[in-house]
Amino acid sequence: MKNEELADAIIKNIGGTENIESLIHCVTRLRFVLKDESLAQDKTIGNLDGVISVVKSGGQYQVVIGNKVGTIYDAIMNKYQIKGQDDDVKEKTSDNQEKQNLFNRFVHMIIAIVGPMIGVIATAGILKGLTALLTSIHVISNTSSTYTILYAISDAMFYFLPVLVGFSAAKYFKANQYIGAGLGLALCYPTLVQAYSAGKAMNFFGIPVVLANYTSSLFPVIFAVWLMAITEKYLNKHVSDSIKSIIVPFLAFLVGILPTLIIAGPILTYVSQLLSKLVLGIYNFAPVVAGVILGAFWQVIVIFGLHYAFIPVLMNNITTLHYDPINAILTVTVFAQMGGALGVWLKSKQTKTKNIAGAAAFSAFLGVTEPAIYGISLKFKRVFAMTFIGGGIGGAIMTLMNAKMYSFGANGIFSGPLYINPKGIDNSLWAFIIADVVSLIVTTILTYLFGYKDIVDESETDTNKTKPSTGIVLNNQNIDSPLDGKTIALTEVNDQVFSSGAMGSGFAVIPNNDSKVYAPFNGSVVTVFETKHALGLISDNGVEMLIHMGINTVELKGEPFDIKVKTGDTIKKGQLLAEVDWQDIKNKNYDPTTMVVITNTMEYKQINNLDLKNKQPVSVGDAILRID
Repeated sequence: MKNEELADAIIKNIGGTENIESLIHCVTRLRFVLKDESLAQDKTIGNLDGVISVVKSGGQYQVVIGNKVGTIYDAIMNKYQIKGQDDDVKEKTSDNQEKQNLFNRFVHMIIAIVGPMIGVIATAGILKGLTALLTSIHVISNTSSTYTILYAISDAMFYFLPVLVGFSAAKYFKANQYIGAGLGLALCYPTLVQAYSAGKAMNFFGIPVVLANYTSSLFPVIFAVWLMAITEKYLNKHVSDSIKSIIVPFLAFLVGILPTLIIAGPILTYVSQLLSKLVLGIYNFAPVVAGVILGAFWQVIVIFGLHYAFIPVLMNNITTLHYDPINAILTVTVFAQMGGALGVWLKSKQTKTKNIAGAAAFSAFLGVTEPAIYGISLKFKRVFAMTFIGGGIGGAIMTLMNAKMYSFGANGIFSGPLYINPKGIDNSLWAFIIADVVSLIVTTILTYLFGYKDIVDESETDTNKTKPSTGIVLNNQNIDSPLDGKTIALTEVNDQVFSSGAMGSGFAVIPNNDSKVYAPFNGSVVTVFETKHALGLISDNGVEMLIHMGINTVELKGEPFDIKVKTGDTIKKGQLLAEVDWQDIKNKNYDPTTMVVITNTMEYKQINNLDLKNKQPVSVGDAILRID
């Protein structure tokens, strides 16, 4: 399909120009802000010749093109009247979210608020489980000071969860994050918690106050921050600058906290508890059926991003019941994905697929399933079907053994401690071991026998059918790191387009604050993106390379980047290409991880990472890849 034809097909199936609010592009994706995403034909667009996939994220409709994205973008902009990369694109994205239905807006809110906290919550959950394990096997006593310290530092994240939620929610609502944290602190104040526990009646200037336990809660503090944000925005427009720094925080805080404590807090707490009872009631009606359904199809829910909608329920179960039978089922889906990737790894005779599958299997073992989902399961549809079977069987075993998860935290192998009952090891830990092993083995065998049967030869990736587009492709060469930092496997970067291998093989580097980007070989500059966040290079030997500096840094519009070359320049190995303010990128809450990808991977028999450990320090000129 020609570039102009692809551009026309995308516009047609996205709902026409009248459905497009704005369009920008990064180094791999066309990023649309649509008026109505339901008008876009996702499947049709995803199947277009020249389109890798479709991703919906952050209020944007992203069409993944690859290294031709600039050409397709130009073809669209030259033919159609569409708003381009203006300064208000982010604001348009926010406005577009307001036009979504309530459920989508709710899910987006939970993703934005809870997502950044998952790591620290998972850490606390694992530590809490390990504390329970040490107590169960009598390594420490629950009356010892060691136990007290371990329990305190692990339980603090859950006890003071409203503080983290308040801080994160304030960022989402574009309000003062420190006032948001203050609202969380007020809800967790020990005197109020003790009064609730004692059943003490309270009032505020004669108005009865129904107390609730807000520790470990989500929605009351989110409501308080929402009220605060509205008030703060209004006051900032109408209060004199001379007194704004004192009056605005004071009034915004009061408007946020008082209605929450007196009215909304108890109601939201009751609604949360009611929702948990409803979900558990459905689960208890037919536990095995629920186990099979969740075990089989949970990863489908993950793909659509709907799993975040379950987080409040799962966390509320832990808070009120001190265990959760639903989250207990979900680890089998992780091991099922691992089994799918492992089955492909065992059977594949194509080096690239074998490398992707092996890395995806290990990633799933550690609890991260995106590489397995996007790199294997969605690419080879029968593999996904096998994971449904393995996960469903594992889910049934979990429910038959009455498994419970006693804390909220990590996935994969690190979730084991979460199944340890603080009162002593019970069936839950054995269910975790048995169900996950069964899911892994069943899915691996089914994938090996049936899931990968029709594509063993992988003729679609036969390198003999692909000729170099530019340069002279030579094998048996090393690719060096273009910057100082710490190496990280491409499968582990927080961008599914790169981690899935869709853009090609390569590696990533977490840069040092003073890292500069240098030419890794002799060659020329093919592309310098307008937003300066990425460079396209080609070596004299025909290696086509993309250096993508940071994740989603296209949105920074070039501010942290000082590019020292221009398109068409001849470059020498070791020549300075770019200076980057990495600290500025991190201060603006962007990931500075830099991806180095061989975009013409298919022209080589194999591209292997040399024997470097993950997050091992590297310097400019260190060999990272071997092309054969």
